[in-house]
Amino acid sequence: MKRVFAFAPAVVALALALCGAALSQSGVRPSGDGKDAPANGSATDSAKGGESAARALYEEAALYVQRRFDEFRKKELPDDELLRRKTYQEQKDLALRNVAQLVAQGPLRGTDLYYAGLLYALAGKGEGALDSMRRFLSDGGDATTEMKQRARVIAVQQAARLGLAEEGERILAAYAQGEPRLPAETRSMNLLLADAYAKKRDFPRAAARARDSYNSALQLVAVNKMDAQQRDSTIYGSGMYLASTLLKANRRAESIQIIQEMRARAVALASARLYRQATELLLGQGERLDAPPELTDAGAPPEIKVSEWIDQQPVRLADLRGQVVLLDFWATWCGPCRYTIPKLNSLHKKYKDRGLVVIGLTDFEGNVEGRNVTRPQELDYLRQFKRQKGIAYGFGVSDDKEMWRSYAITSIPTAVLIDRRGRVRFLTISAEDAEAEILTKMIQKLLDEQP
Repeated sequence: MKRVFAFAPAVVALALALCGAALSQSGVRPSGDGKDAPANGSATDSAKGGESAARALYEEAALYVQRRFDEFRKKELPDDELLRRKTYQEQKDLALRNVAQLVAQGPLRGTDLYYAGLLYALAGKGEGALDSMRRFLSDGGDATTEMKQRARVIAVQQAARLGLAEEGERILAAYAQGEPRLPAETRSMNLLLADAYAKKRDFPRAAARARDSYNSALQLVAVNKMDAQQRDSTIYGSGMYLASTLLKANRRAESIQIIQEMRARAVALASARLYRQATELLLGQGERLDAPPELTDAGAPPEIKVSEWIDQQPVRLADLRGQVVLLDFWATWCGPCRYTIPKLNSLHKKYKDRGLVVIGLTDFEGNVEGRNVTRPQELDYLRQFKRQKGIAYGFGVSDDKEMWRSYAITSIPTAVLIDRRGRVRFLTISAEDAEAEILTKMIQKLLDEQP
């Protein structure tokens, strides 16, 4: 199948992420359909209306890649990495020409300096971007507070990349006193400053900035709607960097504490992926496997979505409040999953009368032992498998991977342990005996707790 040229948001990070909300400040609505225009008339009209032509020059360069990619899509051009690179280089060249044109008009003042800084940043000229934003912040005239905050973001980013961490930190302090403050920007600025200090081997300062970056990441996922993978990546990326920086600062205990906090957060979020990542990081530091600490703000786990039940009455997690629930994500073809079946049988038989409910969860795959099968045939196979393996607990079969994605399942077997109040309290991500021992202790602990 021919791959048609596709617009890749990640590659335009320089134009949009680096420049923050610059487009919104200029009144542009990026539509993604090649029809982007200023919200109040054309760029030329806006230049006539009081704000300088600098804005129009910036908008032309900032939207260049998106417009070109829209043209490529309409022509159904095949995806071509060389053409991508050429287009981004053209954008840089255009930004550089436009800022040269702007500077040639005479001494820049006020918002002209702001747009010059954005153009320099887009062109990859950090020194020019930082100098322009310094001057703009010193003489911003009647610029909006939003523009001043965006200017501070650009200035911090460029200062950090140029190794001017102390200056970047002073500008960041001014940003922290202004409005609006966005968690994504705070996270990015702190991370860049942490890296700048780390390159100087000033790990104590790097750790301080890395910690603020991690805290901003937690705030970001709390206030922004994002999918589970993006959420986990945001938390783990900042947390791993902080843990690594603390180690370099000879603060191992704090590093382990951050890793354990990520494991606890993964449990509270019912994210098997984040839990695996943080647990592997913990074991990589030579620590023993244990149950992570508990967070007090754990929410309810995603509801299970099952199409067919085998030896189990249809049930929702909400129906099981007051009982301890163990969800086991598995598949018949998974060797480690089969290894855990006797252990799960034992737990079911030993604790079912005390309130433990074990539910196996798998999905329809349309394939059994290498053969394509119909849905009824697959159900018959699952029933037969259950009888042959002597599985004592019931399980549910889902139509797709939506439920698995909601729990961020990246490998099986994965087990999710839910307490009587409906909160996730523990996860297992393997068939290892050490994890099974901790799981058993956690089940006993939760059964002893009052609803």
